[in-house]
Amino acid sequence: MKTSILILVFGILSFNTSFAQKYFGKTYPATQNVDEYFDAADVTKAHTVMGKTELGKGFRSLEKTQAKIVELAKQKGADGVIFSMEEEVFATSTSNGGTISTKKENKATVSSNSTTSNLKEKKIRAVFIKYK
Repeated sequence: MKTSILILVFGILSFNTSFAQKYFGKTYPATQNVDEYFDAADVTKAHTVMGKTELGKGFRSLEKTQAKIVELAKQKGADGVIFSMEEEVFATSTSNGGTISTKKENKATVSSNSTTSNLKEKKIRAVFIKYK
C-alpha cells in the first residue's frame, strides 16, 4: 500500500514538472493585472525586459496557452507580456523515386523525381516586461 502511494506521488510530481514552463529572468512581487501585447512597438509605456519564456511542443489551444503564460507572468510580477509565435524548421525530409518505361522495343525511358519538405514546429515566445 505504501509503495503504491509513493509511486503515485512520484508519478504526479514528475508529470507536473515535465510540462512546467521554463522562465529565464527576474522575479518581482506578484501582480494582479498583466497587459498583453503582440508587437513590441505597441508598448507605449517606458519599460524594461524582466524575463522570457518559450513554449514549443505540447500546446493544443492557443487561447489556453496564452492564459497559462499570463498566469506565469502574474506569478513572476510582470506588468505586461509581449507575445510572438514563430515557426522553426527543425529538419528536412527528402524522398526520391523513379520509373522505367519500356513501351518501345529495345528502348527504355527513365524518369526520376525528388521531393524535399521542411518539418516545422510552432513556438510561442513571451517577453515579460516591468513598467518603469
